[in-house]
Formats: sequence, structure tokens, C-alpha cells
Amino acid sequence: MNDLAAIDLAGAADAGGNTAETAAIQAIATEVGTLSVSLADASGAVEDVGTLMSRQVETLAALHALSDALYDGNDAVRGAAAAALEATARALQTVGAGETRIATALDHVTKLADQAAELGNRVGGLTATLSLVARAAGEIEAIARTTNLLALNASIEAARAGSAGRGFMVVAQEVKQLSARTQEATTRIGAALDRLGGEVNTLAESGRTAAGSATGLHRETGSIGDAMTEIGSAVRAIADRQSEITAKADDGMDKVASARRGISGIESGVGEAAQRLDSARGRLSELLGASERLVSATARLGVETVDTPFIEAVRKGAAEVAAAFSAALQQGRITRADLFTHIYKPIPGTDPEQVMAPFTLLCDQVLPAIQEPLLALSPRIVFCAAVDVNGYLPTHNRVFSQPQRPGQKDWNAANCRNRRIFADRVGLGAGRSQTPFLLQSYRRDMGGGQFALMKDVSAPIIVDGRHWGGLRLAYRV
Repeated sequence: MNDLAAIDLAGAADAGGNTAETAAIQAIATEVGTLSVSLADASGAVEDVGTLMSRQVETLAALHALSDALYDGNDAVRGAAAAALEATARALQTVGAGETRIATALDHVTKLADQAAELGNRVGGLTATLSLVARAAGEIEAIARTTNLLALNASIEAARAGSAGRGFMVVAQEVKQLSARTQEATTRIGAALDRLGGEVNTLAESGRTAAGSATGLHRETGSIGDAMTEIGSAVRAIADRQSEITAKADDGMDKVASARRGISGIESGVGEAAQRLDSARGRLSELLGASERLVSATARLGVETVDTPFIEAVRKGAAEVAAAFSAALQQGRITRADLFTHIYKPIPGTDPEQVMAPFTLLCDQVLPAIQEPLLALSPRIVFCAAVDVNGYLPTHNRVFSQPQRPGQKDWNAANCRNRRIFADRVGLGAGRSQTPFLLQSYRRDMGGGQFALMKDVSAPIIVDGRHWGGLRLAYRV
């Protein structure tokens, strides 16, 4: 290509006006120009697909992470369900033991109630017997009183009889003493019967209370037994549900594991495709660069091409910008350090972000007078703007230098393109190239998924022997 660039057809044209060779070079330039534009379109399309695939890789990675989390969550659910099932089994054992114990207790309470009732019956019989004993003691006491009266009368009659009744007197006295002792015994028996009757009555009342309590306890114990039966049924139902949960969790884990394998396979395939696409994009970019260098080489042969008017205009404009910067240095309007600095200060609240540099205000003063007239060169021209070596565009054309609207990022991106850094391939190429001119092809994003095929010709801005950046002139194909 350097050989092609070194060909000097100007002499040949002066000598013989070889129009055939000139026409051939023009045709080559046209075809190569068309090729570079097509390559730019293809490269842009590949870049779009690459971006989309990169997003798909990120999405798949997120899905993979989500599936991992889902698998871990299912595993945790399965573990918790298994632990709950084990706890439920223990609860069933406890409920079963409780039911057995309650049944035993209920049997004991039933027996206790029966025994309390039997005790009540026996206490009733004892009370009746005591009543009979008390009645008999009363009758004995009455007989003793009668006997005492009879003994007294006998003693009186024996006294009247004198010595003849002395023997009878002794018998009467013995009968009287026996009657007295019988009365005392019956009195003690009566007192003992009264006390015993009181105790028996107390025992009878306690027995009735115990019987009532036993009956109530029997009912409560029966209710508890019923409740334990219901609890057992409920626990068994819970155990069945937990078994279903465990089975579902196992099935879910199997399905998630299968999905994970599928996602991993897709992720691997998409990642590999993205790498290949990136490699293809790199080769397309190299091919695009080669085609652009070939177009530039044909233009440098001195033959008029479709790009020649734009090349001549941008080279002249770059020289004017360099002269304006040099004059500003000589006049002391800016220092050399500030003109060539690469310090950019963000402007707060801008979206997309805009920045200021120490030379931005000088550019606002001198560049519009050079850039704006170049827009009238052809209706195909879209913009003309100077960028430094980092792609920083301090002063754009007026149509693209609108004040930003808060919250309207898309509108700002399309209409507020000044004070922005365009560090893409074309922007950096224009800012850093030091060849007499650089002709590039690219797709310009018009918003809403629409792109326009463009050519960008730039020329270096050399200020007092030092490279500052380049002047860009972009036009539609």
C-alpha cells in the first residue's frame, strides 16, 4: 500500500494526459470507497450483534446464578422438610405414647370412680349398721334404767322383810350395781357411736366428693383422649404433606439441576460464539482500516475522486484552526500548557456527561468562524468539529450545541454533543492521526435503532510544531 501511495501520476498526467489510467484510479477509488463503507456497515452490524451477545452472556450468567440460588433454595427446603418430617415422626411417637398413657389413666380413673362409688355404698351400709347399733344401745340403756328401778324396789321390800329379806337385799344391790355399770357402758357406747357416726358422715361426704371428682376427671380425661386422637390425626396429615413437600423438592431439584446443565451449555455456546464474533469483528476492523488506507492512498495520487473536495476543505480548515491557536498563544490569550492539557472537569448534572478543559472557552471563541462555513460546502455534510488527541470535542456546530434538558438523556445525546469525549475508533483516529488527512467510514447512530452510513475525513491540527488533535468533517455516503 505504501508503494501505491508513492505512485506519482501527476507527472504522467502532465506529460500525456493519460486519461485511461486516471479513470482506472478513479474507478478503483470509487470501488474501494464503496467497499470501505460496506465494511463499516458490516463492522457496525457485527458490533451490534456482539453487544447483543455480550448482553445475552450476562443474562445467561445471571440465569445461571439464579438457578444456583434456586437449587440451593430447593435444597434448603428439602432439608427443612426432611427435618420437619423427622420431627413429625417423633411427634407421632410422642402422641402415640400419650394416647396410651391417657387410655391407661382413663382406665385408672374409671376404676377409681367405681371404687369411690363402692366406697360410698359401703359407707352407706356402715351408717345403717351404726344406726342399728345405736338403737340397740338405747334399748339396753332403757332396760338398765328399768332394772335399776326394779333393784331399788327390791331393796326397799327386802328392808321391810328384815332378816328374812337380807339375802334378797344382797341380790338387789348387785343387780343395781350391774344396772349402773350397764348405763355407763351404754353411755360410752352412745358417745363412741356419735363420734363414729360423725366420722362416717365425713367419710361419706368425702366419698361423694371423690366420686364426683372422679366422674369429672373421667369426662376431662376422655376429652383429652379425644383431643390427643385429633392431634394424632393432624400430625399424621402434616407428615403426609411434608412427605409430599420432600418429594416435590426432590423433583424440583432434579429439574433445576437439568435446567442448570442446559443453561451452562447455552452459556458456553453463546460465550464461544461471542468470542468468535469478537475475533471476526477484529478482522473486519483490520480490513476496514486497510480499505480506508487504500482510499486515502488513491486520493494522495493526485487524481480527483468523490472525496477530494472534502479532503481539501478539511485540510484547509485544520490549517486555519492551527493558525488561530498559534495566534492566541502569541497574544497571551492562553498558555501553551493550558492549550495542550488533558485535564477534563465534569460539568455537574449533565447526562450524557459533558466536561470542561482549560482551552474550551478559547475554542468557543475561535472555532465557530472556521467550522460553521464548512457546513455549506455540500448538503451531504452533517458536521464539522475539532477534537483533541483524546477525542474531546469542546465546540460543536451550533445545531449540536443545545443546552441539555434535565431527564431527557436521549434528546441530550442527539442535540448536546459539544463538550463531550468521543473515544470511539473514528473519534480517536481523527484526533491522533498525523498523516496529511485520514478518511474513515462508519455508521452514525441516529437514535431509535437507526444508523446512517457516513464518511469522516480529518486533518491534523499542528500548532507551532506540536500535534493538538484533528479537524473532522463528516458527510453522508
